[in-house]
Amino acid sequence: MNRTYYPRLDETVCRKVLPNGLTVLVVPKPGFTRKLAYFVTDFGAIHTDFTLGDTHWQVPAGIAHYLEHKMFDLPGRDVTAEFAALGAIPNAFTSYDMTAYYFSTTENFDDCLRLLLELVSTPYFTEESVEKERGIIDQEIGMNLDAPDSQVFENLMKSTFSRHPIRVPILGTSETIREIAPEILHLCHRAFYAPGN
Repeated sequence: MNRTYYPRLDETVCRKVLPNGLTVLVVPKPGFTRKLAYFVTDFGAIHTDFTLGDTHWQVPAGIAHYLEHKMFDLPGRDVTAEFAALGAIPNAFTSYDMTAYYFSTTENFDDCLRLLLELVSTPYFTEESVEKERGIIDQEIGMNLDAPDSQVFENLMKSTFSRHPIRVPILGTSETIREIAPEILHLCHRAFYAPGN
């Protein structure tokens, strides 16, 4: 691993690109007992227009956030409970340009890391689970509509950008999430969850 020391921060970052293209960054924290791991992919709310292979795709607004929610589904398993049994707290978030999955723990780090990597590399979407999630995300959109600070920010983005996808909320809208189906989620996972991304 290549090591870079940042004296102003008194931090060292170790970096290595694996043969499959995955970039691994490690920040050693001597004396700390809590460990964190993040899996970050360059797939956020603005990525609604992309090319995969020879085909150009246009996907609904809110797809990156929707996929973030659905990645916690593994067939017949409760991933959150599995992390809890290992002593870890998992979570995820989507921004305009990325999606991140992470956990923090003081024990069983290697097992938690394996679970995190399994989680992000195992797309599992059924019609029923996608439809159920639509209701959950629609409620989240409704709560966002009731949050004044979110509305001020989203209205600013909408008035500032006339065509750029940043003008659409990260969550999408009640209308755009109705267009999301398992096939579109699989497509986006294939396009953006590759190790090199």
